[in-house]
Amino acid sequence: MDISCEAEIADDLGSELAETFGGGVEFIPGGLRLYFDSLEFGEKRPLLERILKPAEVPDRWGRPITWFPTEVADEDWSETWKIHFKPMRVGGRFLITPTWEEVSPGPRDLVIRIDPGRAFGTGHHETTRLCLEWLERWSEQQGAGPKVLARSLLDVGTGSGILSIGAALLGFDNIIGVDNDPEAVEVAGPNVELNRFSEKIQVLCGSVDDIDGVFDVVISNIQSLPLIGMSKELISKVREGGKLVLSGILAEQAEDVRTAFEKGGAVLTVMHAAGEWVLLDFEIPKRITNE
Repeated sequence: MDISCEAEIADDLGSELAETFGGGVEFIPGGLRLYFDSLEFGEKRPLLERILKPAEVPDRWGRPITWFPTEVADEDWSETWKIHFKPMRVGGRFLITPTWEEVSPGPRDLVIRIDPGRAFGTGHHETTRLCLEWLERWSEQQGAGPKVLARSLLDVGTGSGILSIGAALLGFDNIIGVDNDPEAVEVAGPNVELNRFSEKIQVLCGSVDDIDGVFDVVISNIQSLPLIGMSKELISKVREGGKLVLSGILAEQAEDVRTAFEKGGAVLTVMHAAGEWVLLDFEIPKRITNE
């Protein structure tokens, strides 16, 4: 489908669409082209309309955006959008680069090499950046060196695996990335291998209920309603005194998410914002049961 928009918003809108729908975005004269399999369009249309015509933020893009479905010839469009995925910096140390680009990292840079395929997670979206920046800040606060115990992390909705890989670069030792989308798992696994973290990161297809044990940090960058629906399960996977970090949340939905998790015993310590998106940083002060 073709989307008509002003040049000054094309980059931001294109990045959000690429992150949300898996990367099939091409910049064209006068706007963007978003690629779907024709069988997927009906399923994804409601989310697309929410982004392009957000009722809660009517002036988000400055003016109305027009769009219309178009049929295009079968071609290797999955390669076309890669032209616009360039290396980028996130936080103070992360350097995210697609597999087809060469970079020259500095001595303190932590390089994440990503081929997102059709999974969420290139680092361009505000929610992914919020999560990576949180991981970097928290790791710095914990300190480093041999006296620091190995840290564990559960990445729920791992997508491309970018957050799990970032955590491994920061010194987390026991990491599980789980996603209920088999296609995402097919993308995340090779990304973990590419970054040489197969011994630290397990990538599993399934849900939170399929994961055993508790973790120092549980992080989930998905959407508000699924997060609320999994509140008890997510809380139960955090060790006593551990951190639960949630993003993929629009600012106007933050209070609903906060309420759901505080009912389960989580304590909000801070909220970070980027544009209209927020990250909620909870602590679990004591073991929460589902009874």
